[in-house]
Order: sequence, then C-alpha cells, then structure tokens
Amino acid sequence: MNRPAFFATSPAAEITHAFRQIEQAQMHGLPVCHDQLTTEVVGLRRFEQHWVGALITPWTLQLILLPATAEAERLGEGDHRSLAFPQGAVVFMASENPDLGVYMACSLMSPLHDFPSQAAIRQTAEEVMELLFQAPVEQAPGKSVTVAMPGRLDIKREAKPVDQTTGSRRDFLRGRMK
Repeated sequence: MNRPAFFATSPAAEITHAFRQIEQAQMHGLPVCHDQLTTEVVGLRRFEQHWVGALITPWTLQLILLPATAEAERLGEGDHRSLAFPQGAVVFMASENPDLGVYMACSLMSPLHDFPSQAAIRQTAEEVMELLFQAPVEQAPGKSVTVAMPGRLDIKREAKPVDQTTGSRRDFLRGRMK
C-alpha cells in the first residue's frame, strides 16, 4: 500500500475509489444499502489542516476528514476528536482504510432508504456542507424553534438553554427530549 501521509490536493477521487471498493466488495446486496445510491463525495474543501466533505454511500451519509498538511494531527483508529466549525463542534471518530490511511468520520444518517434518488441525497449533502460553514443563528430565550425529526417535520418546540435540556441521546433520537 502506497498511501500518502497527507493529501496536498483534493482527495475526492481517492475517497470515492476507496469507498466504491467497499460498496462493491463488502456492502453489495446488504439490506442496509439503498440500491439506487452510489458512493459520491460532495462539497469537499480545505478547512484548517484538513480536507472535509460529505460522503454519500449506499448505506450512510457522513462527514469525512482527511489530513491536508504534514502538521495535521495523527490519530489512532477508534480515537475521537471534536473539531470546531463555524456552525459548532462536531465529533469525529478515526478509522483506517488501506487506500486512505487514517481518516476521521462523523456519521450523519443511516440507512438512507427514505431518499428516492442520488440527486435527493446529494442535495441533502450539499445543504449539510453549507450549514457546517455558517455561523449558528442566535435564538432568543423562550422563542419557538422549528425542528425536523424523522416522520415529524416542522414541529414547533420551545427553545431551551443547553443546561436545561435533560435526557439521553436515545431520547433525543426518539424525539422525547423535554
């Protein structure tokens, strides 16, 4: 394996190749995969000492981070790091691929069966990348905020300061946060 320690130029082709190999060899035909989707990198750009983009595969949508400089921090497989983006902090986990080396990923959605086409998931990935680099909108205390939850869109809920929010991650994912 002759993989670089970092990617001085856009690694979009290398990412696509590495994950298409996984798609065809390990994931092909599994029920978690959406057979109308294929691997694609969306919105890849430099951010500090990394390349960051949205990675679409038939089984997941995730943010992916690869080193862009020799100074980028090297992590071991399974290590976690929180990186500050304009929208806020995002936690990534390091994984290793024979063609890419160690990269970091943050899973956003899986499975992707609710997306009717590659164009639909690509639009979502583009929106994710756009939002990641926007400053967060300040919400006045006590004002309503619109949130989207699977199966329940545009629900009005009262915004709460972080220190008043209680519940587990599972409660959040099930829409039970109070």
